[in-house]
Formats: sequence, structure tokens, C-alpha cells
Amino acid sequence: MSRPFQIEISESLEELEKALRHATGASSKERLQMLYWLKSGQVNSRRCLRR
Repeated sequence: MSRPFQIEISESLEELEKALRHATGASSKERLQMLYWLKSGQVNSRRCLRR
């Protein structure tokens, strides 16, 4: 079993969602999507992000 992330994300879910809608580059969209999933609790480990 993988260890949970221990990261603090200072942006709110609303801020991440807005930034995700306005992101133009693929790498920035991917990064924002991962931060959103982590902040919302949809994923809690690196293994979950790789799927």
C-alpha cells in the first residue's frame, strides 16, 4: 500500500477549478488537475495519480 501524500495545497477548490478552466498548456492542465484531485480527496497517493 502506498503512503498518502503529505502536501499542503493553499489554493481553494474554486481557485483550482477556475485556473483549470483557463489553463492553455497540457502540462499546466495536468498539474492543476492533479492538485484538484488531491485537494478534493478524490486521490490520496501517487499510485492513484498514475492510473
